[in-house]
Amino acid sequence: MICLKETTEEKLKVLNRVGKLDQDSFDFVTDVDTYFESNFYSNDNEMLLIHLSVAINRMINSENVDRMPDELWQQIINKPEYKVAESTWNDLKSKAPVEFTESETQYILLHILNILRRNQND
Repeated sequence: MICLKETTEEKLKVLNRVGKLDQDSFDFVTDVDTYFESNFYSNDNEMLLIHLSVAINRMINSENVDRMPDELWQQIINKPEYKVAESTWNDLKSKAPVEFTESETQYILLHILNILRRNQND
């Protein structure tokens, strides 16, 4: 069952149609969305899902994302929710169709942290 918001689902389907997101990757991104809906009651995961889609494409094409500034990374790892974000990503990444670089992982963790913090404030 796909739980994606309609607009997010349409964006991902477009990426799938134009060959930027293969079926395994689409399934993974959909599973990530379902995971956040089930475990964190989050239904606004678009930034993470789109980032994952683009990151998968970068990994397949051996492209790099710009390195995250050290001061931003320090802020992220010092947030109280960081350990939950890291644990969450460790649960999910084994199902990913690619292996992500450290730089991609940092941005993914930033998006996960944002979801956790936003839902904590709801």
